[in-house]
Amino acid sequence: MIDVREVTKRYGAITAVDRLSFDVGPGETFALIGPNGAGKTTTLKLLLGLACPDAGAMRIGRRALPPGDPRARHDIGYVPQRAEFPPARTVGDVLAFFAALRGLPREAVERSLGRVGLTALAPRRASELSGGYVQRLSLAQALLGDPALLVLDEPTASLDPEATWEFRSLVEQLQREGKTLLFCSHLLSEVERIADRVLILVDGRRAALERLDDLRAKQAGATRLAIALLEPPERGIAALAERGIAAQIAGERALEVEATDGGAIAAIEGLRAAGVTIGSFEMRRPTLEETFLAVVHGGADVPR
Repeated sequence: MIDVREVTKRYGAITAVDRLSFDVGPGETFALIGPNGAGKTTTLKLLLGLACPDAGAMRIGRRALPPGDPRARHDIGYVPQRAEFPPARTVGDVLAFFAALRGLPREAVERSLGRVGLTALAPRRASELSGGYVQRLSLAQALLGDPALLVLDEPTASLDPEATWEFRSLVEQLQREGKTLLFCSHLLSEVERIADRVLILVDGRRAALERLDDLRAKQAGATRLAIALLEPPERGIAALAERGIAAQIAGERALEVEATDGGAIAAIEGLRAAGVTIGSFEMRRPTLEETFLAVVHGGADVPR
């Protein structure tokens, strides 16, 4: 569905995207994340045909066309971070206009309104819509003609929690239908919930490209054992140090140790042998936020 090979984009002396390669398969939900200035927006512009690469090749859509090919644009639906529509026009009129641009019949408008739950609001003016409904209208516009690929750029960034939940539910329904999705988001909890794979960009380069579970395992260190104590942690730290087990204070009455290679069992046994009182313990996987920070500060995996 998307094939990007060694793509570079420069703006004068600034290299916004540097030898970037990745692919997105049919039916996949693919997240593009990174710190500000990492090259995410430029990458989206390249995929949408709004900018041309200085080097490398890109193919997109059902027919594997270059993004700048007008025929490729029929395979892409785009939802921006903040959509703007003519305020005096109705929801139905707005969609009818975009459908006419694509040469689509009125039935396509009705179908798209129904998919995002806006049928009852078709007579309402765009200026009367809440932020959540504006994003639904943007999604309805993107779904006109049933494109093979949806590109979503921070689609919930300006929404309140309820509208975010409603929009995410629509996206999850599209996932169940097998739609291919590529999205950018700073909400890492959102990425964790819906993404199949994650591409992390740093300074225009690929810093990581993995399935979420694999990314956590490779980049954020081992799963850790969180131990809640019934006393301050200093005595536990000392007891484990005597056994060669490194532990970190994780709170006023809490410790953490790496849980690989028998480390968890050894830590519990060491604390009990030293008479340190344990309240509870649990295994804790690295969060995506921890993984993201480890990748951003760790370097890129760009093929040489």
